[in-house]
Amino acid sequence: MVEQELQETYKAGPIDGMIVSTLQSMDKSSFGTKDKILFFKELSYLLGGGVSFMQALELIWDTSTNYAIKEIAKTISNFVHQGKSLSYALNRLPDYFDQGDYSIVKAGEASGNLPQVLTSLAQEYVYTKDIKDKYIGALIYPTILIIIAIVAVFGLFLLVLPNIFSIASSFSGLKLPWITQTLRDITLFFQNQRKLLLGILVGVSLVGWVFFSSDAGKKSRFQILLNIPLVGKMTKYFYLVRRCRYMKLLLNSGLSYVQTFKLLKDILGIPAYQDMISRVLDGLTKGDTIYNSLKDETDLIPADVSVMIKVGEETANLSNSLDNVLHMYESDLNNLISRLAKVIEPIMLIFVGGIIVVIALGIFWLILQIMQGAGM
Repeated sequence: MVEQELQETYKAGPIDGMIVSTLQSMDKSSFGTKDKILFFKELSYLLGGGVSFMQALELIWDTSTNYAIKEIAKTISNFVHQGKSLSYALNRLPDYFDQGDYSIVKAGEASGNLPQVLTSLAQEYVYTKDIKDKYIGALIYPTILIIIAIVAVFGLFLLVLPNIFSIASSFSGLKLPWITQTLRDITLFFQNQRKLLLGILVGVSLVGWVFFSSDAGKKSRFQILLNIPLVGKMTKYFYLVRRCRYMKLLLNSGLSYVQTFKLLKDILGIPAYQDMISRVLDGLTKGDTIYNSLKDETDLIPADVSVMIKVGEETANLSNSLDNVLHMYESDLNNLISRLAKVIEPIMLIFVGGIIVVIALGIFWLILQIMQGAGM
């Protein structure tokens, strides 16, 4: 069917056909989170409607307008033709599906609840993508404000103030007010040390990039992030919500506590959390409870969360306890994300406004001095 579409496209003109073919090739190689969500949703809907697994893959392959999903469905169907399972196929496609996808789908196959598991997995990706976009967006906004503020200040000192001070220098014997003199000294420093400052900035950026790419650097970066007011609390809640949602999904898929925490270690991908999960795994392998392994991890896990997990373990209803945690902290996380922009914006306005006021005062006093010197 794909070849037929391409032939029909080429009939419209070779140039148009080449363009469409190129776009299709780009689409095929760009299987991302959105495509994964759509693939899992389509597959779960078809399987839940009574369509056989092979027929479901062929329908997705034939009818989907997304060429990335077409290629994935085609590849998986080839494995199924060989008598392999969906989890086996996903495990052979590590560029598109992670270990968590493989384990959750495998558990769904073993329990006979594959359609429901695929639906839950798709919903989890939808929520995770949404909250991650909000989290990143909340951090990007203040970052952009800070960059704009820094550029604006440097622009004033490098482009605007030098012209004003050059005019002032044409008046002989003019004594500059102290605030104007300070601004002039800062401007001269930026002008004379421009290359040195640029070199320091590039050097610090390279060293920082190398350091923060290492495991020790990632831990340090995460600790710095946690210590920033409001941002640190938001970060802690973000990863707490992710951890609890995945933990609930993995447990509901039929995985044991040990299997669940092993997968969480890979899914979260944050060194600080990986170290914490490793300590929890050590406790579980020794026969300890999750609560006893988590109760001392208060830097990353709030104490009330550990208590709720303890209640879930004691009542054999950990999934319900995780629901309570999520009900509490998802709401708090959304509130923190919405508050961040409201808090950062006035701070940046005060910062930039303060600098502009100081510069305006320096220029105003300079004008007064010039007017007095001219006898006006």
